[in-house]
Amino acid sequence: MIRAAVLTAPGTLEVTSFPEAAPPRDGAVLRPTHCGVCGTDPHMYSGHLTVPMPLVMGHEFSGVLEGWGPDFPARDVYGQDLRPGDAVAVGTTLSCGTCYYCRFVPQRENLCQAVNIYGITLGADEAPHVRGGYSELLYLLPQTWLFKLPANVSLKMAALADPIACGTRALERAFAPGLPWAGEGIGLGKSVVVQGLGPIGIMTGAAARAMGASPVVGIDRIPMRLEMAGRFGFDEVLSLAELTEVEDREQAVRSLTRGLGADVVVEVVGLPPAFAESLRLVRKGGRVVEFGHFTDNGTMALNPQQIVNLDVDILGSYAYPN
Repeated sequence: MIRAAVLTAPGTLEVTSFPEAAPPRDGAVLRPTHCGVCGTDPHMYSGHLTVPMPLVMGHEFSGVLEGWGPDFPARDVYGQDLRPGDAVAVGTTLSCGTCYYCRFVPQRENLCQAVNIYGITLGADEAPHVRGGYSELLYLLPQTWLFKLPANVSLKMAALADPIACGTRALERAFAPGLPWAGEGIGLGKSVVVQGLGPIGIMTGAAARAMGASPVVGIDRIPMRLEMAGRFGFDEVLSLAELTEVEDREQAVRSLTRGLGADVVVEVVGLPPAFAESLRLVRKGGRVVEFGHFTDNGTMALNPQQIVNLDVDILGSYAYPN
């Protein structure tokens, strides 16, 4: 039997056992070793994001391949042969390959009209039941992107592949329309503010630092997150507990950016007031990347004149293409 944490109803997560079976002819079996708790998971648990139930949750996982059926493509995305016992990172988003976006806008397959995601859309009511990372074993579909881990990447690190892909995708949106050479977008010496220092926010800042952005500023309330952001290369961290008013945080950001505001602001909080605040933190002609509102957390009042006067770009960022 395979034990797994199953969402059976909003607010109800149960450890359930499923019968273990051989993989389908075109499928594989993975033993998850690490699985993260995404910010999306509490939304599913509370019923704020509609998902099929029962559902084995967990979509930020890595693990060890146990075996596969004869028709499973036993190669990773780079063409390396896979063998039982190999450690892999898993691309947990499965695009359909046939809809408009997959065929005609393949660089944005994250917009697939028939997307499936391990631990989110693949319910447990049909065999082989277990398609999420909160489990002892799970079954992989043949189109899954697998990344064979090099010796210097641990399985624990590999479980962060999904959240860091979300963060780097948000930064890639700030390149649009592709003119960093003309002083636009993100790049060397550009100032970046990250609102919200959960795992995705922290790794977004770390990636911005690796791209040469400076200063990279984080905003959060939780002391542990603020301390962790410093360890991941943020130049400054601003505490909501100390800077309690929007005006205080706006002034702090301006003091770090020659009085202008940030070149790029990435909103990873997921609360409407944070998006409104991002327009106070960005400079004129800058860019705001909105990533945090993966679920519906409500609306807010916004004066469109503010967008006009700032001449600002507002860019949505939804997950990431494989």
